[in-house]
Amino acid sequence: MTPRSHAATALRAALPEGPAWVTRIDPRDGATGVFRDALVLARLSHPADAATVHLGSFRVEESDGAEVPGELLLSPDGRLVIWTAARLLAPGIEHLVTADGLKDRKGREVAPHRSRFVPGALARSDLPG
Repeated sequence: MTPRSHAATALRAALPEGPAWVTRIDPRDGATGVFRDALVLARLSHPADAATVHLGSFRVEESDGAEVPGELLLSPDGRLVIWTAARLLAPGIEHLVTADGLKDRKGREVAPHRSRFVPGALARSDLPG
């Protein structure tokens, strides 16, 4: 066995079996004072099927249900969903992150995820330097 194939075998062994889920979300659930130009990052337990990563399966909405326009990217390893807002997030208003309808590369559903955060008054670009 070559070092490369050994590493691939070890990686496969490290991935949990069973349903996929969101293992980490940033901003974390309940966060306040989030920068208005913050990215939303969702780390997945298993690599996502890129065809299922779209604005219908991963979205950010304001508390009144209005969808925040944005763009989605998937990392090359398929385990990080990156959402970027098309405009500054509204300060002081609760935002809901929903991941529902994602599938992993084996066709298994990713467990639905919902979390909330509240942007503060500042964007990163407001900071000096």
